[in-house]
Amino acid sequence: MFRRSSSKRPKPAVSAGATSLSQPSGFEGPDFSAILGGYELPCFPRAVAHALAQLADPDVDMLAVSTVVEGDPGATIRLLRLVNTASFSPRSKVTSVHQGAVLLGRNQLESLLISIGAHNALPDPVCEGFEKDRFWMAAARRAVLARTIAERTDPTRTSENFTAALLQDMGIPVLALRAHRYGEVLSQWHNSTAELVDLETASYGWHHGTVAGWMGASWAFPEEFISFIGDHHSEEDLEHLLPARVVSPIREVGTAGDEEVIEQASARLNLSSDETHGLIKESAGEAAQLAHLLN
Repeated sequence: MFRRSSSKRPKPAVSAGATSLSQPSGFEGPDFSAILGGYELPCFPRAVAHALAQLADPDVDMLAVSTVVEGDPGATIRLLRLVNTASFSPRSKVTSVHQGAVLLGRNQLESLLISIGAHNALPDPVCEGFEKDRFWMAAARRAVLARTIAERTDPTRTSENFTAALLQDMGIPVLALRAHRYGEVLSQWHNSTAELVDLETASYGWHHGTVAGWMGASWAFPEEFISFIGDHHSEEDLEHLLPARVVSPIREVGTAGDEEVIEQASARLNLSSDETHGLIKESAGEAAQLAHLLN
């Protein structure tokens, strides 16, 4: 499970429509609702949010959670597709949510539901420099590689690293939809060696990680996850979710970020260059499969 600072979990928002324009509890940062022109962040799908709230109970009945998830056909289909990929290696095809929940266990089910809920709630903007397929391919590469690395270095937290890596850039589609001249920033990033966070900070005074932290707080994500996505490009050697942090340099265009991934894996996780290069190649096929399911 994602770790929290208290034993009681705040429940994800389950109201229909958009989240409130007020600052989310626990978020200390700019008022992005105002900055983005009164933008109202969409809520999680109701069934997914309800299931996540149920999973906060350590004694929850998986059959009850499965019944809630099945109330959302879209989430059910996406969950079954993900569970049946090579990433989860089921011995036989999973045909029901309950079967998938038993296979995954609480930790992995929670992580996948967070991924599915956020994916379904993110906008699909038409913006210079933003291409949906390219965005989700990069996210899938990070997620699968983070999980693959975690299998070697942090095997009890593979699902958390997977989800943190998948959603760390979830602020980008929102900014592409609402931020002034953000397409120009994205295009500059794709056509240079500059880091996106540096370009964003120079233009706005904040970056997509901070926006993602605001989104995560608005959706009542676990505190550790909010902290991670808010500073996933930090150069500080923070200890939590290191595999997900190491894969952050992967870019949407080109493979220049891969070399930095190899360097960080060596410095932070003691993996040799050959090991990490091999893991990048090993995870490529699964990443392509995941990206296809996300689009």
